[in-house]
Amino acid sequence: MSDTPDNVKEIALYAWLGEDEFGSGVVGLKQALVPAGMIPLVAVDNSKIDQEYIRQAMQAQANAYGKTIRFCKFTFVEEVITIEPEKK
Repeated sequence: MSDTPDNVKEIALYAWLGEDEFGSGVVGLKQALVPAGMIPLVAVDNSKIDQEYIRQAMQAQANAYGKTIRFCKFTFVEEVITIEPEKK
């Protein structure tokens, strides 16, 4: 495994998280319909998924299911797996 480069360590991930709508208690990534289709709401650029129409979609989900949804920032802790190109 190689040393993690700084340009990887400096990346933050932004995500909408919330409890499953059906009461399992499991918290996970929220999804929403965006121009690209129905996708999990996670990005390296917070402005891509912190837009008014997405906030409105999250509010509608929170209202419909009675579950709190949070916009969270995740920062690098450790590199768990590294996959490099095979040498030929």
